[in-house]
Amino acid sequence: MKIETINVRNIIEESILRNAIIVDVRDREDFLKGHIPMAVGIPLENIEQGKFKLPKNKDIITYCYRGSRSMMATRILTRKGYRAINAIGGIENYNGSLSKG
Repeated sequence: MKIETINVRNIIEESILRNAIIVDVRDREDFLKGHIPMAVGIPLENIEQGKFKLPKNKDIITYCYRGSRSMMATRILTRKGYRAINAIGGIENYNGSLSKG
């Protein structure tokens, strides 16, 4: 299974071009401290357990802190029939401003 990737520095532009949903797979506390604008927080554990609701007719772009947890989430989502894309580099390599709360 080939996983599509994008650079996290292009995540906003890619989400707009694709009309995609950005998903932060870090834990809730980290999400609330700061996340990429337009992102929704769904921790990896929820994705692993199937405790989430996302539309299957939209691309899903995942990110985490460095990129490994989002790759796991992307693989799970892809197996479940979603068009999932992993943002490599994670939030630590994102250069834009962050949203809080």
